[in-house]
Amino acid sequence: MVSPMTPTPMPPIGFGTAPLKDTDWRGLTAMALEVGFRHVDTAQMYENERDVGQGVRDSGLDRGAIFVTTKIHQDRFRDGTALESARASIDRLGGPADLILVHWPPRGVPVARVIETLLQVQDAGLTRLIGVSNFNRPQLREAADLAPIATNQVEFHCLIDQFALLADANARNIPLTAYMPILRGKVLAEPAVTAIAAAHDVPPVQVALAWIIGHGVIPLVLSSRRDRLAEAFAATRLMLTAEDMATLDALARRRNHRASRHGDWEPDWDAP
Repeated sequence: MVSPMTPTPMPPIGFGTAPLKDTDWRGLTAMALEVGFRHVDTAQMYENERDVGQGVRDSGLDRGAIFVTTKIHQDRFRDGTALESARASIDRLGGPADLILVHWPPRGVPVARVIETLLQVQDAGLTRLIGVSNFNRPQLREAADLAPIATNQVEFHCLIDQFALLADANARNIPLTAYMPILRGKVLAEPAVTAIAAAHDVPPVQVALAWIIGHGVIPLVLSSRRDRLAEAFAATRLMLTAEDMATLDALARRRNHRASRHGDWEPDWDAP
């Protein structure tokens, strides 16, 4: 990849590459781009940056049309090797990223030091934009006071209440990015989701993703099948009604289930 001359803004939906066993990430990335995705998300932790980068090149698309995100492992901020590891990520990708995030808030490392390091990564020309992931509300507010934050990547779907975090992000013009947008398929079986899907004559996955997009949040879709990727991408064309949105908002508040659990990595999610 080469550094884009006229980089694309962050697209409203992305292709996620969190680990799947025995996956051809090179071919799958190229396939997702053929389907229409223009946002590809990877991470050091996924151990597929090299294949994802090659898949971007294999697509034949102009690099400036594709938004590439990667994430620095939180331990690199603790041991002082974040900048060095970011250089290694860029080598694997084959060129600068559009966005680099810290993968989780590093335990014991002040937010100010995390942001200072990300700014060093940006100043080194390794990325156009910087951001965070899995930051709670006070962490996000502190980060936003220190530097422009392109996104906060968090668990977001219609079975978790993330509205307080969303409000804080919106107040600072920081879009959230949603991982686990269909909660490993559980969202698709919810009666409220299937009823709305039937009313619109679309698959439930499009309703689940359109609700996320309707809140200005960017879902990351993961599938190894072309038909499912195409089905998910079509969510960008689905307009839910205000009543649909309100129904799923109520579902999120009622169920409020957090599935992503990582022990010591997690911040205090309920911090105001």
